[in-house]
Amino acid sequence: MIAWKAPLALAGARWAATRLGRDPEPRSAGGEFLGALPWAAAGAAVGVGAAALSRHRTTGRLRGRVALVVGGSRGLGLQLAREFAAGGASVVVCGRSTDSLDRAVAELTGKGATAYGISCDVADPDQVRAMVAEAAARFGRLDFVVNNAGIMRIGPQEVLTEEHFRAAMDIMFWAPFHVGRAALDHLRATSGTLVNITSIGGEVAVPHLLPYSCAKAAARALSEGLSAETAGTGVHVTTVVPGLMRTGSHRGVAFTGSPEREYVWFAFLAGLPLLSVGVERAARKIVRAAARRRGHLLITPMARVGTAVHGIAPGLTQAGLGAVGRLLPSAPDQVEERDGVEASRSPAGRLVDAVGALNEHAGDRLNQEPRARRG
Repeated sequence: MIAWKAPLALAGARWAATRLGRDPEPRSAGGEFLGALPWAAAGAAVGVGAAALSRHRTTGRLRGRVALVVGGSRGLGLQLAREFAAGGASVVVCGRSTDSLDRAVAELTGKGATAYGISCDVADPDQVRAMVAEAAARFGRLDFVVNNAGIMRIGPQEVLTEEHFRAAMDIMFWAPFHVGRAALDHLRATSGTLVNITSIGGEVAVPHLLPYSCAKAAARALSEGLSAETAGTGVHVTTVVPGLMRTGSHRGVAFTGSPEREYVWFAFLAGLPLLSVGVERAARKIVRAAARRRGHLLITPMARVGTAVHGIAPGLTQAGLGAVGRLLPSAPDQVEERDGVEASRSPAGRLVDAVGALNEHAGDRLNQEPRARRG
């Protein structure tokens, strides 16, 4: 519906060039350039106007609404809360850390937003149900509910325990399950939208991220199944499949096995502009998709390519990922575990952080673990 608006300015310039070729009167090069200017300017104006119209339409669908963002105190969740608030929605953010939650709410309200924070451990179904009820009671309605909470543990599967898999499922499958169950009646009353943030890792299992990939695959199936089963009830479900985003979340990742070596490859890829997308752009796309009740959203070119190739040639994808897996650190004799802040202290980690400066700056903007802890 909106794919046409981005290239309109370019289309205006191309139209101008085409028109020059049809002009029966010969002109000088300078005259041709000047003659093209009105057409190029018109195309650019149309493109700018279309973008403004798109923002206006999205804002019109957010003003006066209420959005609950689960996992909204930092990272992508915080940026989503900012986008909802910028469109005129009241925002409820949920997070486990009261310090991060307080900072997020203070920032949102300081910018004029109507925001409210709820501390909740989403691995506890009772706390989840109470959180959704409190959010609905606070503003009298829920129009958007976003499942964004997540955890990530990176390491070879030999060093990961069953508990690591259970923890991933608790946060990234069972939490969205319980949030959805608790929110559906509220969303039905407002013809609202449930947004589930899954991952390219749920479409294509990535080496050394097995618990994460398993949980995200289950979350994707849950989201798509709910979309089918709630059709016609007034509730809409949007399944979001992001690729790598520059959120600074690598600081809080648990690296297991050889932490410093695992950190290097992950932080390097997460910070590369060609492989990752800025979180602001991703959040705008997600909020716009939710406001327009889109059913499915793929973010980043690499995510599109990955899902397409896997769908057409899964064997080829598996062979490629097998080759990647052989390049990653093997399981050490002595297993260690450190978070991203600690694992980044090696010389290689510091070098990667310098290369991935965009990701580091994103972490500073998004309430992630401060770099000061690195010493």
